Amino acid sequence: MPVVSITLDRFRRMVGAEKRLIMDRLPYIGLDIESTDSKSVRVEYSPNRPDFGTDYGIARALKGIMGKELGLPKYQSSPSGISVSVDPRLASVRPFIGCMTVEGLRMDDEDVRQLISLQEDLHNGLGRKRRRVAIGLHDMAAVVPPIKYSAMPSSFRFTPLDGKREASLRDILGETDQGKLYGSVFRGKNLLPIITDSKGTVLSFPPIINGNATKVTTKTRSLFVDVTSTEIRAGDNVLAILATTLADMGGKIGSVKVNYSRLARITPDLRPSKVELNLKLIDEVLGLGLSRGKVVDCLRRSRLGAQGKTVIVPPYRFDIIHPVDVAEEVALGYGIDKLSPLYPESKQPGAFNPLSQLLERTADVMAGSGMVELMNYELVDETSLYERFGRSDSAKIQVENPRSADHSILRDSLIPSLMATLSRNVKEEYPQKVFEIGRVYLRQKGTVAEEWRLCSLIAHSQSSYTEAKMHVQSLVRLMAGRDVSTRPSLHWAFASGRCAAVRLDGAPIGYVGEVIPEAVSSFNIGVPVSGFEVRLGPIFERLK
Repeated sequence: MPVVSITLDRFRRMVGAEKRLIMDRLPYIGLDIESTDSKSVRVEYSPNRPDFGTDYGIARALKGIMGKELGLPKYQSSPSGISVSVDPRLASVRPFIGCMTVEGLRMDDEDVRQLISLQEDLHNGLGRKRRRVAIGLHDMAAVVPPIKYSAMPSSFRFTPLDGKREASLRDILGETDQGKLYGSVFRGKNLLPIITDSKGTVLSFPPIINGNATKVTTKTRSLFVDVTSTEIRAGDNVLAILATTLADMGGKIGSVKVNYSRLARITPDLRPSKVELNLKLIDEVLGLGLSRGKVVDCLRRSRLGAQGKTVIVPPYRFDIIHPVDVAEEVALGYGIDKLSPLYPESKQPGAFNPLSQLLERTADVMAGSGMVELMNYELVDETSLYERFGRSDSAKIQVENPRSADHSILRDSLIPSLMATLSRNVKEEYPQKVFEIGRVYLRQKGTVAEEWRLCSLIAHSQSSYTEAKMHVQSLVRLMAGRDVSTRPSLHWAFASGRCAAVRLDGAPIGYVGEVIPEAVSSFNIGVPVSGFEVRLGPIFERLK
């Protein structure tokens, strides 16, 4: 989850409230306080609220909840007189661009840090690590309009950001850190996107790196902003976040005309959107019996507006798309801390869920064998789940319009998540023995089925198939009072010849083996890894 670091003295001035009250109210706008000290606080925010990517966005919401500023923040732009022409050959490379100018900025070091942090969060979240959306920030004083968004051969040369000499696009992709990280988006492409001004000055090679000539510093007083994308709506959303944040910083937003071969667009689009105000649904969801006037008041505290049967939504709140989202905003405006629990009346005695008891007992057995329990997200990233194991993605279950690339695929195995955890702990002592009990999701006969699994991985210099097999045999013997058998088999996560199917009463329940060396290397784990993954359903059936 993305994290924002807030300087408390600065934030107190922005909100107009004392530290105690600020710290008390932050959780009630949907933020988790990760850590705090005398000078700053680090807060974690949900990827579906990218407007919380800076202290300006958080202050905007907090002032509404506190009643200091109510209703819809109003943002507008005026024509900058600048135009951008788009090369039609970019249609199959990176087709869309949105731009704006920002005048009258007076950014200090913290403003620049907040802006760069927001840029990276947007890149990693909505931008899918720059694959879908990339942002360029430029010192407007170094830009001479009009602007061209052109397709160039890989031999084209310019001086990249913080570079001391010119380099070709080919060399930038193959030799720089940014090129190695993001260059895969251009695999198989003969032409590459370049943004230049009327004098040929290179502003950006999106989504790889900016040009050095338009570098932004604390002395920058005006910006030219470009947002390139493969999806026009995603690019517009990112540009709206940047525009409203820079406007809150004191900047005056200027619109830019973008000329395609067959149409022209004016960006950014700062018009508010509209969602149905369904009072009946709000009452069904919240059960508070609020009058229409009180609902409107709650919406105003959430920095929304209302007209008749419509809720007016500011451009940075593109996460509000359904009346049930409106109900959530009413709850936030009402005050989550004011909601009281209501316990249903029932004469039925309570009982432990048998499945929960099995899962708890399984965890106790694994912990008793010296392993550390982990809990990972059921939504994972495609790279860990497929690419690092060389898997086919034909059966992947992908989330439509995910808010983060790190949470875009429903996992069908626990192994990749545990490998990712081991990769983040390579500086810790070995052996490392971890396990997870969780759900996975599988395609079955046109539907998606879920099942509970147990996975364990063991990492140290002598980790082996034999050690992993010992643990799975011990587990099943303690849980079900029966022995398992193993038979040589193949599995995408385990090395050929060092993998076996695990069987209980003759039926397969999972696999045990040594993780393929390619995956161990891809996760930057410097020692062998072995382990097993088994379905808990068959074990549960034996215990009934």
